[in-house]
Amino acid sequence: MTDLAPLAERYDGLILDLDGCLWVGDRPVGGAAAAVDAWRASGRPLVFLTNDPRSAPDEVVQRLWAHGVRASLDEVVTSGVVMQEYLAERFAGCTAVVVGSQAMVRHVRLAGLRVIADVSLVPDADVVVLASHPGLADPELTWAVRAAYAGAAVVATGRDPVVPSDAGVIPGTGGVVAYVEYCSGAEAVAVGKPGAHAWRIARERLGVDGPVLAVGDRLDSDIGGAAAAGIDGALVLTGVSDTADVQAWDGAQPVAVAADLGALLLA
Repeated sequence: MTDLAPLAERYDGLILDLDGCLWVGDRPVGGAAAAVDAWRASGRPLVFLTNDPRSAPDEVVQRLWAHGVRASLDEVVTSGVVMQEYLAERFAGCTAVVVGSQAMVRHVRLAGLRVIADVSLVPDADVVVLASHPGLADPELTWAVRAAYAGAAVVATGRDPVVPSDAGVIPGTGGVVAYVEYCSGAEAVAVGKPGAHAWRIARERLGVDGPVLAVGDRLDSDIGGAAAAGIDGALVLTGVSDTADVQAWDGAQPVAVAADLGALLLA
């Protein structure tokens, strides 16, 4: 059995990002699966927390197993899960315009909202849900702007401007948010990282009272968000933020910066 690094031994729970931490696009990060296995062997819980709004939790579990990372459904918190809980608490019974994947549409419906499918009803929407997804089309954005312009609340999964991929960064939900805010004059609430809602759910899933370590590849949403939630954050350099970003960063500092997850967690 591989021993954990002294840093990892200090914590009772682990919150792991996915994109840029366990994989980049379709490519797994080398050594990440072994690092997760070593953490599990220590008998301590972990949660996977992602701002990726495209996939349902069961799809994430399947992808984790495909990359050699053991995971169960209750260990996965996607931005869709966070969105569902947020909407259920505040907008159950309301109508929504959704910019998002079919997985996101299901989360909105499970929260007790009716998803508008008739353009004539768009101005009467109570809330606009924003989440980037492949195949994002102009009609979706137009509906979102019309509803927000008419006074609907705007809720987004996050504000990440870009996300890592095999071929380089690709636009994230932050671009969709900027478009809708600029065109409508509305201000969106972002419920994913770095927001407190995502971190609270992840912490509750861990079920520990002791210190927790969050690991991610972004200084803003991962390190800054964790710090705001009272959680130590460690940065891995396999995703968006690099050493130059660390040097220029004036926010909450990571407790550690490592080349990858294996270098961070393994002795």
